[in-house]
Amino acid sequence: MDSEYFAKKFIQLFPEYKQEYVDHLETYNEVLGHVFFADVVNIPLFDLLSENTDKQAIQKYIDFIEDMYANGDITVQDIVRVTFLAYLGDDDVVLRNAFAYFSVSLISVSKEVESVETGYGRRDIRIWHKRKSEC
Repeated sequence: MDSEYFAKKFIQLFPEYKQEYVDHLETYNEVLGHVFFADVVNIPLFDLLSENTDKQAIQKYIDFIEDMYANGDITVQDIVRVTFLAYLGDDDVVLRNAFAYFSVSLISVSKEVESVETGYGRRDIRIWHKRKSEC
């Protein structure tokens, strides 16, 4: 399943972003996955994870991201790695909170992203398991 499929699915799950979707299509004439999802997922999810109080809202976003990674094509999986996980991984607290919601599979992908990011010298953070033990 491609970016367009997931953009439409996102709007079904989060109808409050329908106007952003319409504006995006008017601007780009197609779904640019990295751009669209960065705009509608990264900031709200980062803020939710920073506070970590609205667990239901956080889980809704995480379930969507999990679906994207599990069922998306290679481009969609790249959106998960580059647009979501790298962004969330820029903050230790946010990433640690996210791990409480991630599946083991998504934690593994996040660890791979963190390894690449550290290799580029962009960040040096510690990855935590769901049980808060250091990896």
